Amino acid sequence: MSELQLREGQDGPLGHYWFLTFEHATDLHIATTECQRTLDSSRFAATPTDGLHLTLDRISRNGSSTAQQRRRIATAAEIACARQKPFVLTFERLVNIRAAIGFLVSPDERIHELRDALRTATTSVLPDAPVKDSSAAPHVTIAYPIYEGLTAEAIAAVDANASSARRVKASIAEVAMVALERRGHGYRWETIARIPLTGE
Repeated sequence: MSELQLREGQDGPLGHYWFLTFEHATDLHIATTECQRTLDSSRFAATPTDGLHLTLDRISRNGSSTAQQRRRIATAAEIACARQKPFVLTFERLVNIRAAIGFLVSPDERIHELRDALRTATTSVLPDAPVKDSSAAPHVTIAYPIYEGLTAEAIAAVDANASSARRVKASIAEVAMVALERRGHGYRWETIARIPLTGE
């Protein structure tokens, strides 16, 4: 263990983001807990079930937006989400995401459509917003690596769960604007606004 290097990153605020959160997704909580029981807790930090989330987009880095700007973005998002219907996510299978372990989520086209609507709302107020340009497929992380260089271990953990991980679903009826911070080997947030998806 002594030769391993702790994963880089400092605790503290990261900025404001658009999230999907899963506080009431009981089936997801059960499936997550089942998978986490098989992980080596000395190498992977399990995400608490109340910390499960899907990052849609970044709004601003820490300190680079004002409360008034965020209120205006939330108002623009309410208008955008009035054209977005509630939908169901499927948590397909476990995957390795840069040595983190998470569920691959579909339908990705629906997630991207919602992200694009929120991004338009964000940039209508902050034209130079530092939106996320992630090449990773939509996912929900259930465990983060404690050390650098655990890709092989993450792949092995995914493979070990391949036959037992259950496909589950969760209904999505709102998005959350959050103030995100890194804490330990994971992330916590404060919800600033919840925007319902009210499209017909």
